[in-house]
Amino acid sequence: MVKITAAVAVKPKSPLEFRELELADPEGNEILVRTVASGICHTDLLLRDGIFGPPAPVIPGHEGVGVVEAVGPEVQSLKVGDHVALSQSSCGFCADCRRSHPMNCQNYTQYNLTGLRPNGKKALLCDEVGIGSNFVGQSSFATHILATENNAALLPKTDLDLTDAAPLGCGMATGAGTVINAMKPEIGSTIAVFGAGAVGMAAVMAAKVRRCSKIIIIDLNQQRLDMAMGLGATHAINGKDPDVVNQIHALTGGGADFAIDAVGIIPVILNSIKCTRAGGHVVLLGLDALGNDIPIPLDLMVFNRKIQGAILGDQIPQLFIPQMMDLNQAGLFPFQKLITKYPFEKINEAIADAEAGRVIKPVVVFN
Repeated sequence: MVKITAAVAVKPKSPLEFRELELADPEGNEILVRTVASGICHTDLLLRDGIFGPPAPVIPGHEGVGVVEAVGPEVQSLKVGDHVALSQSSCGFCADCRRSHPMNCQNYTQYNLTGLRPNGKKALLCDEVGIGSNFVGQSSFATHILATENNAALLPKTDLDLTDAAPLGCGMATGAGTVINAMKPEIGSTIAVFGAGAVGMAAVMAAKVRRCSKIIIIDLNQQRLDMAMGLGATHAINGKDPDVVNQIHALTGGGADFAIDAVGIIPVILNSIKCTRAGGHVVLLGLDALGNDIPIPLDLMVFNRKIQGAILGDQIPQLFIPQMMDLNQAGLFPFQKLITKYPFEKINEAIADAEAGRVIKPVVVFN
């Protein structure tokens, strides 16, 4: 048992509340991680607002990075003192996990969304109010995390500041993994990315790694468009422009080979489909909080277009997170440029700045 401080979501649209709690010791393949930093993601706000995940009160956070302090008796690949980045949890034994697609784990809910540990036990002891934990396998808005070996990636020894690695588990993996793992564009391909947040920016950098010839970023924020151009975009279009689709068709000679929606607003999703050529490939990453359906014109679909989702970039954390670090060390994936850091005690300020669009990727740092 270890005493922890956690930021707890108690009601929608309200500041997180700090609570002193007790965390259970690791069992089975669980690991106890001392949190060094955690990114803040849009999905954490959906949890806070009761739109996604276990009900409040609950500890959000799913971009944790830290140091292993204890391991369960079944842990084989990690040891005390290892630096790890945490991603979505998976069972490791279902058909999709064994097909090397752990992000499609058939036991996703059990391992990520019940508010309990995968074994069904509470992670928090002496907990009269029933605070949920283990959100996306971690609940990283706390000074310690009880995760599993399956959702922890061992970080290679580099000169990268460990606090910088926090976004690799979700935001960076989603954007970069979508391009590298799901799309696999050939050299010279064209791609349009709708949304210049953390996910969209990661997709832009990954498209540059894949040597796409035209990388078009679309957003409403001119500062973010300018930053995207510095990270690898070849063209930028303001989303307020009424002829976004026509501009993309003109730039690509008939439509982009690939398109990503990282916004989740229906008109933008439709533009991401319409901007592709016949035979184009579209990946939808934005989540519409209202649960609306997408009215996709069938005449767009019959011409061999492919539309898919790609949860967390269809990655294997233990392989892809170190790959992103290698790209970063080679100067090809400078994701640190997106990060703004806050002390843990200012987490509500970080969330407010993220919601207002003042920062791209807030990261809270623990003492």
